[in-house]
Amino acid sequence: SAKFDKIYITIFLGGSMKKLVVPRWIQSYFLFMLGNWAVFGLLRVIFLYVYRGALTPQHYHELWTTFYIGAKFDFRLAGAIAIPLGLYLTVYAFWHKASYIKKLMCWLCALLEAAVMAVYFADFGHYAYISMRINSSVFTYSENALISAQMLWETYPIIWIALGLLLWGVIGYFFTKKLLTYAFARDDKYRWKGNLGWFFAGLLLTGALMFGQISQYPLRWSNAYHSTNNFICNLTLNPALNLFDTYRFARSKDYDEELVRKYYPEISKYLQVDEPNAETLNFLRRVPGTADPKDYNVVVIFMESLAWNKTSFTNPDLDPTPFVKSLADKSILFTHFFTPTSATARAVFATLTGIPDVTAVETSSRNPLIVDQHIAANSLEDYEKYYFIGGSSSWGNIRGVIEHNLSDVHMYEEGHFEHENRNDVWGISDLDLFREANRILEADQKKTGKPFFAIIQTAGYHRPYTIPKDNAGFVPNTTITEAQAKKRSFVSVAEFNSLKLSDHFLAEFFRLAEKSDYYKNTLFVIFGDHGLSAPESENMPRGYVELNLINHQVPLILAGPVIKEPRVIDETASQVDIIPTVMGLLGRPYFTRSVGRDALKTNHEPGAFIYSWAQTPHPMGFVQGEYYYQILGTDGQ
Repeated sequence: SAKFDKIYITIFLGGSMKKLVVPRWIQSYFLFMLGNWAVFGLLRVIFLYVYRGALTPQHYHELWTTFYIGAKFDFRLAGAIAIPLGLYLTVYAFWHKASYIKKLMCWLCALLEAAVMAVYFADFGHYAYISMRINSSVFTYSENALISAQMLWETYPIIWIALGLLLWGVIGYFFTKKLLTYAFARDDKYRWKGNLGWFFAGLLLTGALMFGQISQYPLRWSNAYHSTNNFICNLTLNPALNLFDTYRFARSKDYDEELVRKYYPEISKYLQVDEPNAETLNFLRRVPGTADPKDYNVVVIFMESLAWNKTSFTNPDLDPTPFVKSLADKSILFTHFFTPTSATARAVFATLTGIPDVTAVETSSRNPLIVDQHIAANSLEDYEKYYFIGGSSSWGNIRGVIEHNLSDVHMYEEGHFEHENRNDVWGISDLDLFREANRILEADQKKTGKPFFAIIQTAGYHRPYTIPKDNAGFVPNTTITEAQAKKRSFVSVAEFNSLKLSDHFLAEFFRLAEKSDYYKNTLFVIFGDHGLSAPESENMPRGYVELNLINHQVPLILAGPVIKEPRVIDETASQVDIIPTVMGLLGRPYFTRSVGRDALKTNHEPGAFIYSWAQTPHPMGFVQGEYYYQILGTDGQ
C-alpha cells in the first residue's frame, strides 16, 4: 500500500487547478466495494461459461447489454454490502477511538461476504436443478424442512460448499483487516482535513452507483428482462438482488391450485379450450386464420383514464371529447366495454397478456416471478413492433412485461425521441408523443416496407393536469363551473379541460396520420386504460356509481380506413379481449392460454370480469348484459 499513500483528485477552482488528497478511509471504503464488484462480475462470467449451452448464436449480440446492466446490478449489491464498513470508517474519521471495534467490523464483513457467497452457491445449484435463478420460492422449502435438508445432502456436495464458504469468509476477514489497517495508518496527516465533505461526496457517489442509471426511476429488476431469451435475462440478474426483489411476492398466497382444478370443467368450457385436461390444467386454444389474412398496420392507443362516464357519450351538452365521439360515429364502438381493474400498470398487463391482473401484492408487472408471459401478437412474425411511452417504461416495471414478451420490440421512451420537451412528472406531453410516434412509424415503414404493430401509451390526462405551451391551438373551456364539473363526473374544471386536451391531442395525431402513407392500411384501437371514480356523478345510473362500475367502464373504438362497416356493439366485452379481437380482424392464426376472446365473434358467451383491488376485502364481479354479479371478499358472500 506504500505506493498509494496519497491518491489525488484534480479539480478546477477559480480558474486554477487544485489537488485534493483522498483520505485513506474513503479509499478503503471504495476499494472494498470495487473488490466485491469485481468478484460478482467474475461470477457472472463463470455462470455464462457453466451454462453456455443455453445461449443461442442469434443472441450473442445481446451479451454486451447483459454484462453492462449486470455490472450495474453488481455495483448495487457491492454498495449494499459496503454500507456497514462505510459507516464504521466515517465514525472513525471523526472519532479515532472507534478503532477498538476493528476486529468486530472485520468479522461482520466476513459474515456478510460468506452470506452473499452462500446465495451465489445456492443460485448455481438452483439454476442447475430447474434452469431458474434463485428467488423467494426457495423459502417454501422450509415447509418440509427435513425432506428439503435430506434432498440437499443427497444432491449437492454440502461439506465442500461449507468449507468453501468458510474459506471465503476468512478471505473476507483478512481483506477487510488489510483495508482497515491501511485506513488507520498513523502517518496519514491528511485524515482530519475536510472529512465532512468527503463523507457527503462518498454518500452521493454510493447513492448514484446504487441508483444505477440516469433516469427518473432507479435501475429495477425489469431492466434485466431486455431480451425475449430467458437465458440472457437470467444471466443479467444478480441472484442476491433477485432474492430480495421477489421476497415480498412470496407472501402472496392468492393462487390455489386445488380450487382451479375444482372449477376447471366450467372454466375450460366457458373458454372453449381445445383439449380440456383437469390434470395438466390445459387452457390452450389454437385459433385458425381466415382464407384471406390481412396485413393491416395496427396502432393500439392507451388513452389515460378515458372513462365512459366522463366522455361526450354521457356528457353530450358539455362535449369534453368531441373528436372521440366523431371518430366513434364512423368506427366500431363498444358501449359495454370494461377493464378488469382500475390501474394503468394492471391495464397494460391485461391488454398485452389477455389475463386480468388480480395480484393482491403490488401489480403483476412488478412481480419478477410472473414476468414470463405469452402475447398473442407475437404471432405477427412479419410485423415490426413498437411501444411508445412519454415517460419511462421503468414506471410500474412494465419494461419487463414488454421487452421480455413482445418479440424484437422497438421501445421508445423519454430520452429516446428526436424532438421532446419534458412536460411534467409523466414525461413529455402526449402531443410530442403522438408527433414522434407518427414520424417514426412513417419513416420506418418507408425503410422496411413491413407492416407494424404499435402501442402508444398516453399519460397527459392525469394530475397535475399540465397544459403544455405547445398545445396545437388548444382552447380550454371557461364556461363550466366547479359545481357543474363535479355533477358530471369530474373532480374539477382543471380535470375537465385536461380530458378535453387529451381528446384534442388525439385529433392532432389523426390529422398527422391521415397525411402519411401508412394511414390507409391501418387499424386504430382506441380505449381507456381504466375508468375513474365519481361519487357525485349525475350523468350515470346510480348502480354504476354505487357498485364502482364507473371505475371500470371505458369506450373501445376500432377505427381507421380498414373499418368498412361502422356499427355500435352493445354486448359486454373486456380489455383482455383486445388483442384476440385485433387478431380476428387481421384473420391471422394464433394460440393463447389467456381468458381473452375475439369480441367480434358470436360463438361464445360474452362477459367481463371485474376485480376491485383497491378495496378490502377485494370485491370480484362479472358483468353480463344488464346484470352485474358480485362476490365480496373470499368467503363467497
